[in-house]
Order: sequence, then structure tokens, then C-alpha cells
Amino acid sequence: MNIERWPAGSPGRSRIVAAGPWIWTVATVSRPDDPFDEEVRRCLELLDRNLNEAGADRTRLVSLQVILADIADRTAFDVLWREWIGSDPAHWPQRACFQAGLAPGLRVELVAVAVSSRWREAPGEAGV
Repeated sequence: MNIERWPAGSPGRSRIVAAGPWIWTVATVSRPDDPFDEEVRRCLELLDRNLNEAGADRTRLVSLQVILADIADRTAFDVLWREWIGSDPAHWPQRACFQAGLAPGLRVELVAVAVSSRWREAPGEAGV
């Protein structure tokens, strides 16, 4: 199985990794002067770009981990999330939201797993 890696802005990390049908990606945007909702919107825009670059889109998400610097921001995140993900439950990924220490200046980090629309099952492989 081939593994593709898209470099991140920091050494030792990949922004996107794809292997077989699976895509793993992360989205963070550090602009400490932006309000929380703007940081979330920018992270969701970056997540869209990363997914598209790897051959997927938000409808192909299977899992999303939302890491918040302050869990009190969960309600505000949920409002923006529902706008972004849409109203069709057929496209909703499994999602977890929790608080953790993030790098200075970050209030939200999104860690996603998706299935590529480019992947074609090889003969004898189990379907996704």
C-alpha cells in the first residue's frame, strides 16, 4: 500500500497523510487576535482545503476530533459546526470534542479521518 504525505509548515510533521482509502489531516489556524468564531471558521476552511487536496470532501469524513483549549467554547463551536457540516445525517462523521492544552495562540485543533473518493478497491480487498 502506498502512503502519500503532504508536508506541514513544521519539520517532522505531515499536514495530510493518505494510505489506501484513508486520509488523516489536521487543521489549526493561529491568529491570537481573531475572535474564537473566526478561528473556527478558518480551521473549517483549512479542513475543506486539506480534504479536497487529498481527494475527499466533508461528506467523506468518518471521524473528527475537536480539541479545544477551553471546553467552555464547545457551545460556540457546535453552532459553527452545524452550519458547516450541514443538515443531512448521512454526511455526519463520528465526532468527539474535548479540552486539552494546545500550542500558544491556538484555541481549536481539528483532527480528521476521511475516505478518499479517488481510492478504488483492489481485487480481493475488503470494501470500505
